[in-house]
Amino acid sequence: MDERIPSEIETLRLLLVDDDEVDRMAVIRALRQSHQLLRIEETATAEAAIAAFARGQFDAVLLDYRLPDMDGLEVLRRMNARRSGSTAILMLTGMDDDALATQCIEAGAQDFLLKQEITPRHLMRAVTHARMRHGIEMALIESHERLRELAEQDPLTGLANRHFFDQTLRASIPRATRYGLELALLLLDLDNFKFINDSHGHDIGDLMLRVVAERLLEVTREGDILCRLGGDEFAILAFQRNGEEAVHALAQRLLQKLSEPILVEGLTLPVSASIGVALCPDNSEDADELFKCADLAMYRAKRDGRNQTHYFSDELHRQVMRRVQTEHDLRTALQHGDFEMFYQPQVDATSGAVLAVEALVRWRHPERGLLAPGMFLDVAEDTGLIEPIGAWVLETACADIAAGRLGSVPRVAVNLSARQLRDPDIVGRVERALRTAHIEAKMLEIEITESVLIANLEESLVVLEAIRDLGVSIAIDDFGTGYSSLAYLKLLPISTLKVDKSFLAQVPEKEKDKRLLRALIQMARTMSFRVVVEGVETAIQAELCRDFGADLLQGFRFARPMPCAELCRMLASFPQASRMLL
Repeated sequence: MDERIPSEIETLRLLLVDDDEVDRMAVIRALRQSHQLLRIEETATAEAAIAAFARGQFDAVLLDYRLPDMDGLEVLRRMNARRSGSTAILMLTGMDDDALATQCIEAGAQDFLLKQEITPRHLMRAVTHARMRHGIEMALIESHERLRELAEQDPLTGLANRHFFDQTLRASIPRATRYGLELALLLLDLDNFKFINDSHGHDIGDLMLRVVAERLLEVTREGDILCRLGGDEFAILAFQRNGEEAVHALAQRLLQKLSEPILVEGLTLPVSASIGVALCPDNSEDADELFKCADLAMYRAKRDGRNQTHYFSDELHRQVMRRVQTEHDLRTALQHGDFEMFYQPQVDATSGAVLAVEALVRWRHPERGLLAPGMFLDVAEDTGLIEPIGAWVLETACADIAAGRLGSVPRVAVNLSARQLRDPDIVGRVERALRTAHIEAKMLEIEITESVLIANLEESLVVLEAIRDLGVSIAIDDFGTGYSSLAYLKLLPISTLKVDKSFLAQVPEKEKDKRLLRALIQMARTMSFRVVVEGVETAIQAELCRDFGADLLQGFRFARPMPCAELCRMLASFPQASRMLL
């Protein structure tokens, strides 16, 4: 700001605008009496003043309020609209009018001077102070602009941020409607970005986000609006005239551009994105609803395998509404106790005796009948309702053992979901369930799916070790379908591996599948794990699993999931377990 204040040796460039020559001479005489070096340009009309202002570089303008061809206020407004950051404007008048002075200041003047009160000292001080005030005003304006940029710009990538996106989306919908355009909203979420942050640190993750932003800028067209909403989520607003074809082409370019690995700090990082698309006015003309549509479409792209584009549709909307209804009905079911416990036997591969059962929840829906877990547990997991449902399953299974409702079965396996595993009190819940039912810990087994386990390995390891220390055995369910490795297996406090039923689907028809099944079983046995094979449906499959070394078999070949009473009746038809098998 100091550079805008005149020094004693700099030449002050002034534009003096007054149609009265006598008044101009008086002002010039007053100015000349100062020690300041001056270069003064004079004009007598508004048009001449505006022209001089446009071509010159002035430190200050002394502008008469009354001019023959234009009102001084209008001249002030025109100059104010195009003046540079260093030019101050002072109004001169012979009228002592406070209202007029206020008008001039509000219109952008830095001072309002009465001609009859002008003295050399007063005039020079007014010019200097006007320039200082103007410098402060410019600094405030620049500061305001900077604050606006910070408020609307993502500091990491330089893209527009969520605040700017929200404002722009709300403004764009009326514009699209007015001009007959279609507005496409594309939401992009990077796939498996959390793994990058967890594996390589947030600094590497930030570098990767910058590269992604640069690539997205290369693909988006002029007029498209690209924003970073936060984290690894981006949004694009695009006006279209060619409907979904143009949107599809844009989405494909985005996927292709992002498919190239990113090189940062000597690392080669894979990258891909899931894209959800919603269209205005087809899907909605409300900003919040349009965003929800795109978000749901993106979520579907994630669920369908990632690295793809999904469009919001009427069918997707119906699916969403069904999920909303399912959530509502689940809450009612929890209140009314509409869940039932079924059990499926696990039999000894050699003797055929039932050595354990797996607890499987069922929902007795008042309209849809008896529902299997696959029809509602994903909704329960997403909404957090899996925690009270899972707690009910755990407590009920322990109570059924204690009450003898499972006959002589020595062990029951209960599944824990991802949310339950993250529950800080999950170890306490297991311990309380055992204590309340007054059963031994060895009678309970906890099953964790492979994908849930590996997603948060370090946290899962701590929790499972605490459960194991209670005396409860741990099983890995769906083994072979995720991305576990021997390195993980040797760290985990587990006693049982359950081979997923998908490995039996083509057995014994396909020799490769038989060899793979044998390898999985033998590997698990080598590591001293108990091996349970799921999905056994035929006598040949059961015989092969036994020959390959499986300990326990589970599947429709032996029994479907059933209530306690039916299980007790069925147990009479199975061989009795030897104490050596338990």
